[in-house]
Amino acid sequence: MAKVIVGLLLGLLFSCAPNVEIDAGTLIQKTVAAHGWTSKPSQINFDFRDYHYEVHRGALGIQYSREKQDSLGVTKDVWTNFSTFERTLNGQAVALSDSLKTVYANSLNSVLYFVQLPLGLQDQAVVPSYEGVVEINAESYHQLAVTFKQEGGGEDYQDQFYYWIHSDRFEIDYMAYSYHTNGGGTRFRMAISKNRLGGILFQDFDNYKPLEHPTPLERLPLLFQEGKLQWLSKIENLTLEVLND
Repeated sequence: MAKVIVGLLLGLLFSCAPNVEIDAGTLIQKTVAAHGWTSKPSQINFDFRDYHYEVHRGALGIQYSREKQDSLGVTKDVWTNFSTFERTLNGQAVALSDSLKTVYANSLNSVLYFVQLPLGLQDQAVVPSYEGVVEINAESYHQLAVTFKQEGGGEDYQDQFYYWIHSDRFEIDYMAYSYHTNGGGTRFRMAISKNRLGGILFQDFDNYKPLEHPTPLERLPLLFQEGKLQWLSKIENLTLEVLND
């Protein structure tokens, strides 16, 4: 009888235990929905550091732009449909080499990629991999690793990303990436504020780096909890606006 009771209790325990694991595709879908990106606004405006950024979506496609004002006047970069890049100074076109256009377009895209996360996880060039569940600061997180195909992955296709997505809320609370430009580096980010505008979740982050590079991305949450990451900066987007036609 005792064995029967124990067996019943174990069966009840395991039948009630949630299956916390999930495949990468489903995890991305749930995360995109939790962040409110199931529909895309026609315009996003915000300020980040020295620039004012805008995203426009319409019948003719998508346009990313940024502008800043300094002693020379107003410099504006416009990247249309991820193919045509133009820089103007005080409204006049600036002649740029193809290599400089690529540098400026990548810089513009980098800021807007992070602001619109997790939307970019749906790109065709993304190669996602589900890496199981871990605990960070006593909370459960799905681990999602991301690499990129060379075709369609841009100049930085060799970069690698890790996202730690809350098991209940499906929000990205932590992320990390390694990059190869300018000598390469590794970064770890923790969400420090959350703000919903037009149904979309926007987040600011504290930005850290490990004391050694390279450091495997999957190790960064442990190093963070042990206080072994160096704080670098706050990633903060100001005066956010979300508009729909």
